[in-house]
Amino acid sequence: MSEIKVSVVIPTLNSAQMLGTCLTSVRSNKTRHKFEIIVVDAGSSDETLTIAQKHAAKVLNGTPFRINRNKGVAEAKGEIICFTDSDCIVPEDWVDKLVDGLLRLNERDNKIIGVGGGNIPLVEIPSLMELAISRTLSSPFVAFRARNTAIYQAEREVSHNPPLNSACFKYAIEQVGGFEEEPGYGYGEDSALDAKFIEKGYKLYYLPTVVVQHKHPSTWKGFVRQMYAYGWGRAKLGRRFKKYFKLHHYGPIFLALMTFSPLFFIPLGMGLANGACMSLKERNPRLFLPLTFLTMSFYVSYGFGEIATFIKAGE
Repeated sequence: MSEIKVSVVIPTLNSAQMLGTCLTSVRSNKTRHKFEIIVVDAGSSDETLTIAQKHAAKVLNGTPFRINRNKGVAEAKGEIICFTDSDCIVPEDWVDKLVDGLLRLNERDNKIIGVGGGNIPLVEIPSLMELAISRTLSSPFVAFRARNTAIYQAEREVSHNPPLNSACFKYAIEQVGGFEEEPGYGYGEDSALDAKFIEKGYKLYYLPTVVVQHKHPSTWKGFVRQMYAYGWGRAKLGRRFKKYFKLHHYGPIFLALMTFSPLFFIPLGMGLANGACMSLKERNPRLFLPLTFLTMSFYVSYGFGEIATFIKAGE
């Protein structure tokens, strides 16, 4: 495969704690492709900009967070855009595996315009809560077949590739109007982009050999806020793209309502089962209570995030 121009786009907001490590991992990539790094900041108040300017070819500042990636794509010189987040660490062959995988699949079928891989928790010396959060997000009682935390063993067509580990042809992004810029999608602007791809007849693929490390929230409050935003964005996405929304996406709504009803024993039982299964799997009994609590917290926060979206739409 011949050399191709690549742009790596990384959105940031007050990311000083992890950004330097992220950018170092990207710069350390050993690839034959020419690539540039574009950091698009949403107005950080910490040292994010200073760190970005040491590592990136371009640093764009003052862009609202929900349109960071669109601004980066607009400024990119690359034919292929690779995306990761400022709280991720990528392997040294990340660019090649994404780009070469995309070119290979696109040669087979020119409707394949995007690829992505999996992510595993970045947990170095974790607190008990941080470890429990990382295990909760990947557990079957919480993941509900979500693509964001899925690790598949083989290449497969998917409906979504999270932009913490993905690549796409620039022309395809521009053709469908880029990431969703309308306020209120929570963390769903990337899912909206992929839904537009699929509506256009394009295809997305998962590559099992491309895995990045991703830093999850480290506190219960951060976890709850993020899950609420995910629920809000998922429900809004489902209202707009009816074919994209599956029945199991509504599961947390029912579990959230059950938590405050005589049926509370159902989500409680699922929380206890998840705590037991995952603590046994990890061989760490100390995880049982936080895993149970976090599982219940997920049902409530994600579910009420979905409910809030439907209430807002009805006003």
